[in-house]
Amino acid sequence: MRLVKKIMSMFLRWANDYNAERLRSKHNFPATVSFYQASFDGTVIIGENTYINDYSRIDSGENSKVTIGRNCAIGRFVHITSKTHDLTQPTTDIDRKALKTTEADVKIGDCVWIGDKVTVLPGVTVGDYAIVAAHCVVNKNVKPFEIVGGIPMKHIRFNTEHEKFDSRNTNTI
Repeated sequence: MRLVKKIMSMFLRWANDYNAERLRSKHNFPATVSFYQASFDGTVIIGENTYINDYSRIDSGENSKVTIGRNCAIGRFVHITSKTHDLTQPTTDIDRKALKTTEADVKIGDCVWIGDKVTVLPGVTVGDYAIVAAHCVVNKNVKPFEIVGGIPMKHIRFNTEHEKFDSRNTNTI
């Protein structure tokens, strides 16, 4: 039984590695981007040294894109999307087979930390060094160095500790 589990584990790891390389090639992700069991659809651009944890989904529409900066940490079960249902047509029916969507680019800055189960909605910009708390629904822009959380998103405070890591800051250590 142990041997069977070990072999199954090995096959699953190979399948995940194959799928990751296929996605990396399809979306032209840098080699330093890491992800495991994440899904990507549409135009998704990711900077170097960013990692995306298990079961996250990042997607865009036909006329929009999602851009994620360098050195970002994205938690498990995160959904980042640049498209949503158009409110003029809430659902499909016999007369309306295609669902109308509204699209707006999403931009995540450099060195951003996004906690588990966060949803980032279309049109949002998250500034450099921002932190988004777990389970947050990001429905408006987040300033650089800002810490936000909640449903809907609320300002918690600014993280001045991260300012020392910002290359634009002339007072770095």
